[in-house]
Amino acid sequence: MSSPKPQRPDSSALQRALALQIDLTTVVARGGGTQRLLDSWRLETGEPVAVFTRLGQPLGRSRNFSAEFLAPVGEALKHEPPRIGETQTLAEDGLPHLELTPFAGNDIVRGFLVRNPSNDTSAQLAIPALRSLLALEYERHWLLGDATRRERSHRMTRLVELADKGGARAYLRSLGVTDSALRGLAVEAKNDTHAEVLVDDLSVLLNTSLIRQQGKLVECLTVDDPRRALSEYGLSSAVGIGTLLAPEHVGRTLRQAKLALETSRRVDSPIEYLDGAAHEFLIRIAPPTYLEDFAAAALAPIEHARGGNDLVTTLSSWLSERRSLEATALRLGVHRHTVRNRIQRIAQLTGHDLESIDVQTELWLALKAKGANDAT
Repeated sequence: MSSPKPQRPDSSALQRALALQIDLTTVVARGGGTQRLLDSWRLETGEPVAVFTRLGQPLGRSRNFSAEFLAPVGEALKHEPPRIGETQTLAEDGLPHLELTPFAGNDIVRGFLVRNPSNDTSAQLAIPALRSLLALEYERHWLLGDATRRERSHRMTRLVELADKGGARAYLRSLGVTDSALRGLAVEAKNDTHAEVLVDDLSVLLNTSLIRQQGKLVECLTVDDPRRALSEYGLSSAVGIGTLLAPEHVGRTLRQAKLALETSRRVDSPIEYLDGAAHEFLIRIAPPTYLEDFAAAALAPIEHARGGNDLVTTLSSWLSERRSLEATALRLGVHRHTVRNRIQRIAQLTGHDLESIDVQTELWLALKAKGANDAT
């Protein structure tokens, strides 16, 4: 007795699968990158998906793929990864049904696609196309020869040299980049070899072609905030992050990133430079005990006086309102004469001339260190 023939998918499922493949191919053709590819799959199928490197490090995930699943999936891939042509099922306690499948280029495993499969026939038919497109993204970003790396480094250096608005934006458009602002990132690798790996991985992780290596230092320009992606990637190196600036100011955001990198080395944590708020940057890198002693030394005469809380609140508001009695009074809901009397009282208690910019700076930093400004 012959076994029953497998049931063929209906024509509507085939049409949906074909349309899905076309949509995904369009994302790649337009340079959307791995993250947009995963998000497009989620929007079309509802399936949670994620991509991992061949070493089990997460490179991207759809919004509905929980961050809690990254660590157990990474561990599974590090210990017993599936081979080409195989699909591994992961069904541990607390995890949904997950399928781990490698994608390859030139018969070499480049990474792994992880998905929580649905009962959608069209998604099952289209999944090989998704793996193929991920492999193409790998070839486009990761397999960088020396010539390609030099070209990318040259492009980034060229952009940094263009200080005029029109020239910088025109050059970006010639590279296929249409974003109006970029953020600098500086990473200190463990050694030169690690730096080369980071150049390859970060180009995919952050979807950027503006990246260069100088010894152990890796610098790049990206559009999105990189902190979540770097955290999930598991990067343990020092990281400095600049502010989001227009293309003609990318040199500035890279300098900010390198300045923040110096601090990151000391505190063993990624540091973001805060443009226009240097006091916040200084406070974040100072030891807590130093901040406590500094704030106490500057504010103790005010805090320990009668009505000290009102005096501290008034001082913080007065400095925030650029020393305007009227604006401070309106902010606190008191008469302007009350504000004036309190400011005079603070001057008497501290023995300082509050019109001095040095005194104002010291008191403002002390207030920020104490956190009094957040309470007003």
